[in-house]
Amino acid sequence: MMFLMMGTISMKAQQNTIFRVKAEGLYGWLLDKSEGNAVGGEMAMELPLLGNHNWEYTYNFPTVGFGVGLLNMNDPDYMRNSIHAVTYFHYPVVHTNAFALNIKWGSGLAGQIPMIEEKHDYFPLTGVLIGGVNMDIALSTKYGKPAAQWIITLGGNCMVLHNCNVTRRTKNTLLADVSLGAKYTPNVWPLPMKHSARPVKRILALEAYATVGVNQLEVGDSYYPNGTLSVGAFLPLSNAFRVGLTADGFFNSAYDGTQRASNIRYNFIKEDRFGNKVRAGVSLANELTMDRARVGLHVGVYCFNKIKVPEYNELGEKNENRIENILYTKLVTRFFFTPKFFTVVEVKSHLLKVEDASLGFGWAMPDFGKHIKNPFARISFKKEDKEELRITGSEK
Repeated sequence: MMFLMMGTISMKAQQNTIFRVKAEGLYGWLLDKSEGNAVGGEMAMELPLLGNHNWEYTYNFPTVGFGVGLLNMNDPDYMRNSIHAVTYFHYPVVHTNAFALNIKWGSGLAGQIPMIEEKHDYFPLTGVLIGGVNMDIALSTKYGKPAAQWIITLGGNCMVLHNCNVTRRTKNTLLADVSLGAKYTPNVWPLPMKHSARPVKRILALEAYATVGVNQLEVGDSYYPNGTLSVGAFLPLSNAFRVGLTADGFFNSAYDGTQRASNIRYNFIKEDRFGNKVRAGVSLANELTMDRARVGLHVGVYCFNKIKVPEYNELGEKNENRIENILYTKLVTRFFFTPKFFTVVEVKSHLLKVEDASLGFGWAMPDFGKHIKNPFARISFKKEDKEELRITGSEK
């Protein structure tokens, strides 16, 4: 829709919508026990956000981008070519007329062509996650001049191509790259000037959500239902950031004792007991807030945990990542349809080992505790007795 709007934009509307066109070259290194390299490029359209909404001030006038890229890998254990389409977000840590240092993150989809015989480890349509740092260097600091329409861009990113299988033993592609390119701004009018930002009220909020999903222990294996129930309290520390404390309950039907042959790591589970499928913990939430969106990383400790990964499996092999006996992490994304009703997507993991993904809905009490912040809110004064509020005895 955005591209259609840009393609049919009138001259009058163009003067009120500043956008940029970007072209970058990429050179990367394949990680995760690989020594291969990747080369490619990316084309994108970027929309600088100049203060039409309050949260744009909060994030120092960020940029939203829509990009399409192509990568070529030379490692035969990976796919040969990959093309991706992503939406990304630039948060300027430093933002001046001459220079901007941006934190970049985004997601999208990619298509890939595998170069190995065991193609069941791959899926032709993959999910893409991108995170990195980007620098914009303007050729001129005088706004509106022809040279100011050009920007040199330099950056570095990490990219994950996930094959969309909900299994822990799947094969994903992880690479790091450096980029060099240029941005051009076709229109430079009007000069950005918007209203002032409104501060977010520092009011405690209570939120609860429930999610459901599925996961696998092996590619092509059966799907096991899973779910999460979470209740937490959140306090904004700034317009852009809030912290919270949550109580989490987890259910994963994969721990049913039937997968001993295919999943050596958990083959010590010999009985189909409900206690093996349930875990509970407490987590510390760190979340960024952007208008109606919340994106957060929750780090938790299990309080109720009957599933313990042993040091060695039944074949005498040492189990790695035994930290999941104690710690868990959640990547939680919320979008609020109303101040109280929201949808949520959750990915649970133990360090970099994904356990499951789920989605659902939640309910919030955003004004919880407001009377504590304003203890005199319920006191009223008669309008006809305004003299009662006058401080007497000070007149000379």
